[in-house]
Amino acid sequence: MSTLPPPTDAGMDADSDRDDPVAAAKRAMRIPLLAARRARTAGDRAAARAAVAEHLAAALVGRSCVAAYLPLPTEPLDPALLPRLARALRVLVPVVTGPAPLQWCEYTEATRPGRLGIEEPAGPRLGSEAIDAADVVVVPALAVAADGYRLGRGGGHYDRTLALRARLRGERPDELIALVYDEEFGPAVPHDALDRAVTAVITPGHGLVRLPTG
Repeated sequence: MSTLPPPTDAGMDADSDRDDPVAAAKRAMRIPLLAARRARTAGDRAAARAAVAEHLAAALVGRSCVAAYLPLPTEPLDPALLPRLARALRVLVPVVTGPAPLQWCEYTEATRPGRLGIEEPAGPRLGSEAIDAADVVVVPALAVAADGYRLGRGGGHYDRTLALRARLRGERPDELIALVYDEEFGPAVPHDALDRAVTAVITPGHGLVRLPTG
């Protein structure tokens, strides 16, 4: 078995290779956001996760399939929510395979270290087009602007995935929900033609907020 580094705030995405002013602005914006997440106390993080979990669970009532993700320790998604959701609906979680749309697996509590040392589901891969089966996509973010543009971790995996989903869905309406802490919602986020806006955001204090893109 190969030795992998432990999970870090590098997260699911590596630095983008788009060497332009937008990419540089994003890199600069990530630095204080990641530092602030690391500086949160365990109690503050637990309280935020509990609130986000309740808001998200309420938003998913009546849905049959959701695409979520296995969160990093600093993120506002409580990993304990996933098995809870899986008792009521189908839950898909992603697998990173390189500079391409994410692959997807059925959620299982069994995981294994993946690329970058991040845990990934151990079940069979369903392919990238499995994202079309989800009624709602829950998207990780470091920040979300009022216009729906989100700051990711730099690799573009979700932007590629959401672009694929848009092509698969055609004219069908979509629901893309980003999860962030209260202070991470609102600031302008630099973006370009490759970025995909979300339709809603959930924060601990604001709950579910629909955005103009929705």
